[in-house]
Amino acid sequence: YRENSAGGVLGANSTPETAEPKVSFCTTLCLLYFCHWPQEKEVMDESTSLLLALAKRGSTVRTLMTQSPSFEKMAALHSVCASLRHNASPPEISTAMSTIGGDLSNDVVRGYMRLPYDDRARVLTCLVVACSEMSNEKASVMLNSCMKAVEAPFSNLVQALGNKQANSKDINVQESACLSILLYSGIVLASEMSEPERIPHFITPSLPYLSGLMAFYAEDLTICESLLKLFRDYAERYIAMMSRSQCIELFSASASLLKHYSEHHCHNRVVVPKRSEGAEEEFEEEQKYNDVVCAIQLLIHLGTKDFTSACNAGYTTMSSSNGLETTQITDVIFFGLQQILPLMSQGLLQFPTLCQQYFSLVGFMVETYPEKLCALPSFDLFHSLLESLLFGMSHPDPLVSKSSLVGLASLAREHIRTHALDAHLSKRPDIFESCTARMIQEVIFQPIIWDRLEPAGMALLPLIAALGVPRFVGVVNKISQRVLGADDERRGRLHNAFERLVRPEVLAKVANATEGRDARVVRVQFKRDFDVFVRDVQSFLIVK
Repeated sequence: YRENSAGGVLGANSTPETAEPKVSFCTTLCLLYFCHWPQEKEVMDESTSLLLALAKRGSTVRTLMTQSPSFEKMAALHSVCASLRHNASPPEISTAMSTIGGDLSNDVVRGYMRLPYDDRARVLTCLVVACSEMSNEKASVMLNSCMKAVEAPFSNLVQALGNKQANSKDINVQESACLSILLYSGIVLASEMSEPERIPHFITPSLPYLSGLMAFYAEDLTICESLLKLFRDYAERYIAMMSRSQCIELFSASASLLKHYSEHHCHNRVVVPKRSEGAEEEFEEEQKYNDVVCAIQLLIHLGTKDFTSACNAGYTTMSSSNGLETTQITDVIFFGLQQILPLMSQGLLQFPTLCQQYFSLVGFMVETYPEKLCALPSFDLFHSLLESLLFGMSHPDPLVSKSSLVGLASLAREHIRTHALDAHLSKRPDIFESCTARMIQEVIFQPIIWDRLEPAGMALLPLIAALGVPRFVGVVNKISQRVLGADDERRGRLHNAFERLVRPEVLAKVANATEGRDARVVRVQFKRDFDVFVRDVQSFLIVK
């Protein structure tokens, strides 16, 4: 299609006059579907996608949308139903309709009420994006009405819960909480609106109260997941445009949210993933742990440079009233990781999305703050971390394996530098022997080595340095006996290859300096030697 006046669909509808009937038709059609076919999921998916696509076409189409009577009716329906549960009583419906006014019929309101809450949220996203032109006074009035319709019932709910005028266990109160959370999520997802900085301005005052809902509904996994999704999406989409005070508010609310969540869903949760036969069954099984994925993603966003820099602004050693110290942020991320670690069994790490997000977080933490992970308060937690890294190093996904290998290297370097693992080594002295042996057998001797050659070499070097030559020789002897048995010729070739790779003078330099020029020179040389070693070993060694 040609976008010009000569012809083509886009050209024929490139002026407001020609586009107006089509835009009006689309909004009218969507409104009819919302009110008369609210339970048809595929219809709702396509309708909301159409509205959002129109709203994202630019200021001209947005103006045409807000001029459509059907769109105005849609906005009015949202405002009426923002406080109405699916099972709202007739008096509640009448009160909401009289408050908003307009010419809405009872049947239309009841039809829109039947929309699933997540579909109502998607309609709200479309409304916010379409009404976002600040130069359009009518659109601004509609936008404010849509936002206030979400804020008012949520404020009433929070006040009723705080004053104990409402029982958090009551099904109607739970429904109202779900509706409010999802509508706030709908606003958050409208980041493609014009002047999206208005969203943090609207959301920030409500963050402590949204986080506070976790104290009432921490045992309800559905509400927990909705809250985690809301905070994750908000952090992901708006961190770059938040002010310092808005970042600090998000940090405080997120810290409280994660604390309440972990107390109820990490400590005593039993993870028993089932083996699924097909991709659809595996996806459904992974969805059961979507709250864990959301928590991990939120921790990742809180650790981004943009967020920590914004929170640090105004912080001084003399006064912390104007900002947050970096350690305060990393402590929260570290706390969240501590809570999640016991859940990270090999069964759970079989799920692709969860596995990728977990290793993104762990890779960042281990590489940036190895001293914190070396100082995990119990050996069981450290063992969970170590086992997950050892599992990840041979993972088919190169990014997962790289994060795992970089993590192992960081732990080994930190121990060389500060003896940070002495407490854990007192309970299990063979930690480095086990890690080195598994890396050699499960990664270096395997065909998968070629897409993770460099990180494997950079992990093996500090592990050998932490072991020392005598103990490393013992590891090699055991491996050669186990892998090659009585094949003296190949065992001899393997030992010779290791001798050429591992030179005592090189290990001495690594043990004396983990950073600086000398350390970099050693790593560059070892990288070249490791490449030669792998090619040599792979030429005569096949591990079945």
